[in-house]
Amino acid sequence: MVNAMGWRLEAWNPDYALPQVGFEESQVALEVDTEIEEWSPKPLRSCEWPLLYFVDGRQRIDAVIASETGQRALLVTVAAGALVRDDGGIRLAGPPRICRYALHTGGFDAEIRVGKEFVYEPLQVTAADLRELAGKVNGVMRRLEAQLAGELEGGVVVVDGPIYQGEQPIQRPMLGYAKTMWQQYLPPEKASILLDLEVHHRTPLFRIHKGERRKLDLYSWYLRLPLDPSTPFHAGAGLIRMETHAQTSPEAIALADQMAYLFGRLASSPSRDPRAPQNLIPIGGLEAWLGRYMGQGQVIRRTIVRELFR
Repeated sequence: MVNAMGWRLEAWNPDYALPQVGFEESQVALEVDTEIEEWSPKPLRSCEWPLLYFVDGRQRIDAVIASETGQRALLVTVAAGALVRDDGGIRLAGPPRICRYALHTGGFDAEIRVGKEFVYEPLQVTAADLRELAGKVNGVMRRLEAQLAGELEGGVVVVDGPIYQGEQPIQRPMLGYAKTMWQQYLPPEKASILLDLEVHHRTPLFRIHKGERRKLDLYSWYLRLPLDPSTPFHAGAGLIRMETHAQTSPEAIALADQMAYLFGRLASSPSRDPRAPQNLIPIGGLEAWLGRYMGQGQVIRRTIVRELFR
């Protein structure tokens, strides 16, 4: 029998992709500069709320179809939307963007109509197999998010996930935050700070230099969000990694302090959200709103089946 007294829970529900604290050495990212600030936890500083946008997206594979020659395509729905937070509170920044695509590697040149309501535009990508094709859906969604973020006026844009470089250069303050951490960016001698962070405290900034996978030079840091109750959870629960493309370290430090203050007030609760506290309250609401506009997946799939039997 294992004694449970020496263990603590991860707040994140295991039905979702899990956040990680503790990594293999081979997963440490290269080209990281940790000499920007003194390497010690940074306490909370009171800040004013800026005009703030939250941008997020959702994706769904509605069906897998095949031509008479065996060429496969994915019928996918992607959505992106934004909330704005200003002196009047939090509200929708505009209507959602809903796009439907027939994702393929060749052989699907015409749009695919399903009934009168659903039209899937052909979108050709490079993929070696069906699994790799399915992996392209996230990139399609991120491009839609980047397009929407680029059209918002003023303020600071917060995107759910790492910052994505769209077709247009980023012209505004933008911040991305990673709820799950599959890659460790800090070397072992620096990473020990993560388990020592108190609630609302952040790590010093570190610089991630652009490379093959990340096309931007970024400033990044970790922040520990509040958990209530905190007793059952381990010391690393509630960590998120944040990043910005700010041009100078003073700009990035100011943004990091500001977001540490704001994000702590927007953290979700484990009693309400299985991805708490990392899934911020505005992001959770935005995801639910987008889901309603995307339509029910089971209904759409039944419609597709019905059309194929005509």
